[in-house]
Amino acid sequence: MYNKEKINLEFKYLSEKNVYPSHYLKVNKQSFELPNKQIKEFEIHKGGEVVVILPITKDNQVVCVTQYRVGPKLTMTELPAGFVDQGESPLQAAQRELLEETGFSGEINFVQTVYPDSYSTIKRHVYVCQNAQKLKEPNLDDSEFLKVELLSAQKFRNHLKSGKLTHLESAYLAMDFLNFL
Repeated sequence: MYNKEKINLEFKYLSEKNVYPSHYLKVNKQSFELPNKQIKEFEIHKGGEVVVILPITKDNQVVCVTQYRVGPKLTMTELPAGFVDQGESPLQAAQRELLEETGFSGEINFVQTVYPDSYSTIKRHVYVCQNAQKLKEPNLDDSEFLKVELLSAQKFRNHLKSGKLTHLESAYLAMDFLNFL
């Protein structure tokens, strides 16, 4: 008989080894002892911290970036995002990434930290940037090719419903933070 009060849900971590080293995608195999004493291995995407920012101008235009995404093999319009560099706080990373990718800056507020995948160690920090204004031209890395686009809050909301952007849950959290849902 099922008794939810007596179920042990804890896995015991045993070991870990790297099975795919790469600059952007590291995969480790982790071994655990399950509550039933079985040993099971899981492949885990080892990643650090990333930020995603929903910048919105005074006239409720969402600052987006359109770029090609190699995973889905699609050009997608999405929110600015990037890695937190070593020695940098998530807030500093959000400010830097927004300015580098879009040339915009403004009042940045923390929304939430999410774990986007149960088989990953990535922590994604979600921010909104209110009263965003363009300060300069984007300063892109050699491998970044993107176009900055402004969408009305309503058009961005409709874009969210299409599901055709990465970091979808982060965008919904940011829109909710702004009471735009």
